[in-house]
Amino acid sequence: MTPFRDSLRAFPRPFWVLLGATFVARFGVFVVPFLTLFMTRKGFSAADAGLAAGAYSMGSFFAAGLGGWMADRIGRNLTLAFSSLAGAASMLAFSQAEQFGWLVGLSAFTGFINESGNPASTALVQDLIPLEHRLNAYAMIRFTVNLAWSLGPMAAAFLAQYSFFWLFAGDAASSAFFGVVALLFLPRGNPTPRERAGWGHALRHIFRNRLFMALALAQVFLAFNFRQTSTSFPLHYDRQGLPLGHLGYVLALNGVMICFLEFWMLSRTRHWPTRFAIGLGYVVIGACYLLFFGGATLGIFVMTIVLFTLGEMLTFSRQQAYSASLAPEEMRGRYSGFLSLAWCIGSMSGASLGMRAYDWNPNFLWIICALSGCVGAGLLWTRNPRRSETGDLEAVQVSKPASGG
Repeated sequence: MTPFRDSLRAFPRPFWVLLGATFVARFGVFVVPFLTLFMTRKGFSAADAGLAAGAYSMGSFFAAGLGGWMADRIGRNLTLAFSSLAGAASMLAFSQAEQFGWLVGLSAFTGFINESGNPASTALVQDLIPLEHRLNAYAMIRFTVNLAWSLGPMAAAFLAQYSFFWLFAGDAASSAFFGVVALLFLPRGNPTPRERAGWGHALRHIFRNRLFMALALAQVFLAFNFRQTSTSFPLHYDRQGLPLGHLGYVLALNGVMICFLEFWMLSRTRHWPTRFAIGLGYVVIGACYLLFFGGATLGIFVMTIVLFTLGEMLTFSRQQAYSASLAPEEMRGRYSGFLSLAWCIGSMSGASLGMRAYDWNPNFLWIICALSGCVGAGLLWTRNPRRSETGDLEAVQVSKPASGG
């Protein structure tokens, strides 16, 4: 892996602008982690709350298709600006809904608008950062996101004790800030010509890419488990009668651990094969929920987040760099969008089916999570690359210099 200090000097100015704006936007992600509590506090059932959370993910599903096309066709910064500014307006509208139908509909629309910028953000990093620095760049982004995440939930939990409206207002303000920065200070990139910018052209290429398809299928199972941290996990916490204010600290532990430990863990596991390390993270993320069989004390919730975070640190930076290495330059937005589609399928099922399973029997849900982690890992571990597909990160291990790629 290229020394981190060398990567810091190599990162271009727009990358640092993106990092700063991302910190503000991610700090202000107040609503999604508390959406199920917002719904249940309004008197809706856990299943209804799961439908609302699932609707947000359904909106994200369609956003991935639109966002991937927009990122490749009209440019990275314009896509990010549209997503963030329109998302701020939809979040404020969402805060005023009272009837269940409107809540579900606005949740879906807000997810559609907010998440349509994700493929453009991922593609922009690939545009700006050469391969030899890309793993460090993704680790730096995760540091920034999780530093914000370690602070944001504490602020959100504090605001939620007074009024959930302030969660929506803060979320909207941070989105608007990101949109203005993207429009004024981030590059557009090189839009793909119209004749090659369609999804049909990209899908034919994607379906022939066996390694990428294995990763996309694995995303479904990973996203199912990841979604529990913002659906069943906070609801399970609330139903134990534990102080709501402490939930923000428990969730923030995830970001704190990533900020202080992820670079160290990447260094310590630098010799591990890339797909093995990613799959092991999947297993750990799924297995962490089995701790609830030992009780539901504050200590158990803390231990669950600690184990979850260890799995996340093994997986996410490697996975982002790995997926980036599989995407052709002119299809980066659509490749990122396709991976987001897979993530959204898992996230939707994690919210709706997961909450229904929780309502029926929480222990049943924890078993499903553990099995999902194993299936996701198996998809990565059993897929052997063709010789023509070895441009993945097996050739760019964390431990090796960039020239080894």
